[in-house]
Amino acid sequence: MKKEFNVKSQNGDVKISVLCDGTVKVSGLKNDYSIDNTPNISKSIWEMYKSYRSNDSVVRSGSGLCGVYRFDPKHPIKKDYVESDTLHSTTVEELARNIFRFYPALFDDQDQSRIINLLRYHDLGETVDNPDDGSKDRDEKFEEELETFIDKISSLPIPEQEALIRDFIIFENAGLEYWLEEDKCVMQFAKLCDKADAPLGALLYELQGRPGSLLYKRDHFDGITGQDMKYADEIGEFSQAGIWTAHMIDTYMYFENIEIFIEIIIEACKDVKKGIVFPWMYEFCKKRQFSDRLLKKITT
Repeated sequence: MKKEFNVKSQNGDVKISVLCDGTVKVSGLKNDYSIDNTPNISKSIWEMYKSYRSNDSVVRSGSGLCGVYRFDPKHPIKKDYVESDTLHSTTVEELARNIFRFYPALFDDQDQSRIINLLRYHDLGETVDNPDDGSKDRDEKFEEELETFIDKISSLPIPEQEALIRDFIIFENAGLEYWLEEDKCVMQFAKLCDKADAPLGALLYELQGRPGSLLYKRDHFDGITGQDMKYADEIGEFSQAGIWTAHMIDTYMYFENIEIFIEIIIEACKDVKKGIVFPWMYEFCKKRQFSDRLLKKITT
């Protein structure tokens, strides 16, 4: 087989040659996300996260055509799709994989696999998703989820069950000091992937024209928790993306590699808000003594 394809991509023409011996040659690929010819890694990670999530709204047709759920072939895109725990697990995994791609020295293959395995199953402890807004006792929530988590992975080989249970416990308590240093570093990274997905997802919904607000939560549900109000008072806004970003930064600011995740959120803000970062973010991060390099990212 010998065949050539000329593909017009958003970054220019890409030429693909399939040779008779099975070799595939590709030329013309580009990555346009750079500053002064230096790759903008955080921007690239956000763009890949955004591309991956572009399929969130694409309804799978096969089961719909067979009557499993309501489906109209004339409207195969569900723009007001809801977010399930399964969707969240895959987007968190995607975020982790992209960081591994651009920061290959962070973790070896074994630790990367360990992180991905935990993230794939980390929400199996939830029968109902409880918001991380301080409305439920943390220890009670953890014990309930641990019991459910153990039940749901019980069909796996016992060594895998043991490894996942151990990592789940560390993951949910990653800020404690008595873990082994490697365990703490690995599971803190996994927790940051989990928690960064919330503000990134909120910014993505804002880009889709459906921004979330804690004022809606106040007016239609059980009001705003003290935790929510604490961040609303400090940052001067009630947006879902803003309060969730502030909570994530404040709660996990001592975790190793936190600045990588903040930089990705910064690039997401610039994309969604036409070059503007949250107006409160510079002082918020300065107060918490983040690096000058990170502060500069916010203002440039």
